Amino acid sequence: MSTPYAKLPAWADYGLIPLINLSVAFIVAGFVVMLVGENPFRAAVILVEGAFGKGTGIAFTLFYATTFIFTGLSVAVAAHCSLFNIGTEGQAYIGGLGIALVCLSFDSVLPGG
Repeated sequence: MSTPYAKLPAWADYGLIPLINLSVAFIVAGFVVMLVGENPFRAAVILVEGAFGKGTGIAFTLFYATTFIFTGLSVAVAAHCSLFNIGTEGQAYIGGLGIALVCLSFDSVLPGG
């Protein structure tokens, strides 16, 4: 792998770059919402309130994000090993099926929890 010319400071690498990425994502999404004919600021408020406004919103956000988190981790492990990985969704399905089969086979031995 090639090395970058200059290393960014930690405050820029871990604070500024993600903030810029998030801002650009909200701006692009705002333009798309404006093209549809709705108020982009109201859409952003609904988005944030729906994801983090109540306990159920946070629970559903974590529930649906878990799959993406573990899929991203599987890609990161493969990339760290210098491997190309394109089948993460199928791997997640097969892993879920494998866990379900293991749980069903130990149904009489293990407790319900």
